[in-house]
Amino acid sequence: MQCNKTGKRRKFIFAFALGGILAFFYVAGYVLERDESLDLTDKFFYLKWILGAFPATGLLHILWELTDRYEGRTGKAPLWRKIKFMLPGWLCVVILLICWLPVWLSIFPGAFAYDSFTEWQQFRDGMITSHHPVLHVLLLGGAVEGIYQLTGSYNAGIAVYTFLQMLILANVLVRTLKFMEEFHFPDIFRWFALSFYGLSPVLQLFAVSTTKDVLFSAAQLIFLMNLIRFCCKRKEFFLCKGQMISFGLSAFFSMILRNNGLYIVVIILAVMLVVCGEYRRKLALIVVGICLTYGVYVGPCYRILQVTPGGIEEMLSVPLQQMARVHKYDYDSLEQQDLELLYRIIPKEDLDSYRATVSDFVKKGFQRDNFQDCKKEFFSLWLKWGIQHPLTYVNSFLINTVDFWYPGAVIDGYRDEYGRSSYFDYRVSIPGEEISCLPGVHRYYERISSDPEMQKVPFMFLLLSPGWYLVMAMVIFFRWWRNRKYTLMIPGLVFLLTMLTVLPGPMALVRYVLIFYYAFPVLLAFFLCDEHFSGY
Repeated sequence: MQCNKTGKRRKFIFAFALGGILAFFYVAGYVLERDESLDLTDKFFYLKWILGAFPATGLLHILWELTDRYEGRTGKAPLWRKIKFMLPGWLCVVILLICWLPVWLSIFPGAFAYDSFTEWQQFRDGMITSHHPVLHVLLLGGAVEGIYQLTGSYNAGIAVYTFLQMLILANVLVRTLKFMEEFHFPDIFRWFALSFYGLSPVLQLFAVSTTKDVLFSAAQLIFLMNLIRFCCKRKEFFLCKGQMISFGLSAFFSMILRNNGLYIVVIILAVMLVVCGEYRRKLALIVVGICLTYGVYVGPCYRILQVTPGGIEEMLSVPLQQMARVHKYDYDSLEQQDLELLYRIIPKEDLDSYRATVSDFVKKGFQRDNFQDCKKEFFSLWLKWGIQHPLTYVNSFLINTVDFWYPGAVIDGYRDEYGRSSYFDYRVSIPGEEISCLPGVHRYYERISSDPEMQKVPFMFLLLSPGWYLVMAMVIFFRWWRNRKYTLMIPGLVFLLTMLTVLPGPMALVRYVLIFYYAFPVLLAFFLCDEHFSGY
């Protein structure tokens, strides 16, 4: 009887904890979207938060109880057992490419945007920095510039790179279908995954985007699946050389295709070494191999390519935004000597161009040499202002990240004077030239990318919102934590660390958290059929 009471108490605590978090997401997110500020001294805000926590707690408790009740029976439902998935892998790849083809033809030769121009420029000029993943600079710049030298057309180079990326991504996503078969999930989940990957506008748009985040998230997805194998089928994992090689390669590419990938993988590898028990020696050999390969990559390879360090301002987005917000809203309270110190590092005209949702306008004139000369004084000033204006600092961080965690947010950090949002950078920048073979399709995806009203269409958030996919991941992992099913807690670190490493970034963009979209069909299958794994 006491054990049963303890179980009920634990269930309530977890439902209330997550219910409180989700209530904050919705209540605070709504206010931040409306006002670009949250009054943390407002009693009515806390009242709304508390009132929102109770229905959220109840809904979570009911959802988790229903899932627990039907655990073990989900995959045995007669209707689900009748649905069969017989498509070979190569055909699934072809299907995905066909689904993505209209998007590609609508913005041919591919969405050459975000940092693609800078990466191509670095390759062309032979001045590569570590700000962008060096491997991606070589792949993208090499393809665009190399094909141009052969054909005289930059469009041909962009098209070749885009198609190769589509092919790689399609093959990686199809691996999730084989992964589901490996874990004996009902075939309906494979049909769902194939449909989701082929028809989701987010997957379609990024399949034809040349941004580095596509390949990085693909590597993350393979890394995630290997982590699940490690946790659920540890003995088989260490007996299969192919899986260990796949794990090592996916870890390595996750480390080098985005700078935050290094921190994600290193922390997860450290945790794995702690919990792997009798397999620690084998895992240690794999980790050593990964570290040595990474050392060669950032050591001799960087020296050969004469790679220079990226700007330190990229790591200071949060402090710069916080100080710029104080400068805008609390200017009259600031001392002249403090302003003079700040102006040495950030010109006043850049501080005056402050936008709450993106730090690029503030840091564009960042004076690196002056920062190095008075680094200690700068951080002392940042701390001093934080003590004097704590609510301003908190608001700066919340509004800069709200698009990541509020499902109702409109992604519009780069919103221009015409009111266009920046959900996706749907354009072909120089040296490419946009050719739209399907104008109707182009108009549709341009609306998704630029029209903030499109994101407000009822239920559209189910497809577009990164906050929604974050909430779904939290609901899934909290349930396993609540039920003491710790098997997938280590793979859960992929999502936790991804979010923690993008929150201090310059702004909230969908491309930073693509792994939440790519992995959604896999997480959903485990959530509804978690009898398919056992804990260690």
